[in-house]
Amino acid sequence: MTSLSNWGRAAEHKAGRFLKELEAQDVYDQLDSVRDYLSDLTTSFSKIANRRVGHARGHALDTAHEAEELMKDNLAASLVVALGVGVLVGYLIRRGTE
Repeated sequence: MTSLSNWGRAAEHKAGRFLKELEAQDVYDQLDSVRDYLSDLTTSFSKIANRRVGHARGHALDTAHEAEELMKDNLAASLVVALGVGVLVGYLIRRGTE
């Protein structure tokens, strides 16, 4: 009976070790799957972000060109506004130091 009991314990020990190895392999497989998913996700996010940045950059350049054209078309008004802003800033600085 003792040898049967020892055999049962040995089989239980081997089965437990196999299950631990199997569980560890499952965890490794799941981690690999998560790593692949995150890699795909960051790649997709990067592509979307680059497209959005490109669109924003293009829009900013268009707006800057439009502003430049408006300034050229209305040079006198642009100079008056710049002079007014300069006088206002100078007044505020002078007033703040008194």
